[in-house]
Amino acid sequence: MRTAKFWVGTVLAGALALGYGCGSNAENPTPQEATQQGPDAGTDGGVVLTLTDAQIARVLQVANEGEVMLGQYAAPIATNPDVRAFNEQMVTEHTAVKQRLDALLATEGIVPEDTALSLQLQAEIQQLMQVLQGPNAPTGAALDLALISAQLNAHARTAFVGDSLLTPQVANTALAQELTTERQAVQMHIDKATDLQSGLVMPPATP
Repeated sequence: MRTAKFWVGTVLAGALALGYGCGSNAENPTPQEATQQGPDAGTDGGVVLTLTDAQIARVLQVANEGEVMLGQYAAPIATNPDVRAFNEQMVTEHTAVKQRLDALLATEGIVPEDTALSLQLQAEIQQLMQVLQGPNAPTGAALDLALISAQLNAHARTAFVGDSLLTPQVANTALAQELTTERQAVQMHIDKATDLQSGLVMPPATP
C-alpha cells in the first residue's frame, strides 16, 4: 500500500507541476507566460488568455487526443479489469468525440489553430506518458493506480481549462454546444475515475 500511495502522489503531483509550475524558458513558455509576453497581456495587472474559436477547437482536439493516447497505452497493460475497461472506454468514447468534433468544425468552417495552451497540453500528456513508460514505472497494483491517476489528471485538467478559459470565450453557437456536451462527459469520466482510484488506494475490507 505504501508503494501505491507513493505512485498516486507522484503522478498527480508531477502532472500538476507540469501544468502549473513549469520553469520559464523562451522556447517553451507556459500559456500564462506566453500571454504576458504577447499583446493579450492584461492591463490591470492580471493575465487574460484570449482564445478564438479556432484556438478553442484545437484545445478540444488535443484534450481528446491525449485521453485516447493514455487509454491506448493503459488498456493492454492494466492488471485490474476495471482499470482496463475504463481505459478501453476512454479510447472508444474520446475517439467518437474527436470524430464528431472534426465533423462539426468542417461544417462550421472552423480551422483549428495551435496556441501556447494547446502545445502545453500536448507536452503534459507526453511527459505523463514518459513517466508511465520510464525505467522506474511501477508494476502490478501500483501500475493500475498510476494509470487511473494519469487519466484522472488529464480529465481534471481538461475540465479546468474548459471552465476557466474555453466556455467563457467561445462564440460559435454549435461549438459552444459541443463544448457543453464534452464537459458533461468529462465530468462523468472524472467521477468514475475518482471512484476507481479510491478503490485502489483503499480497497474494501474483506470480512
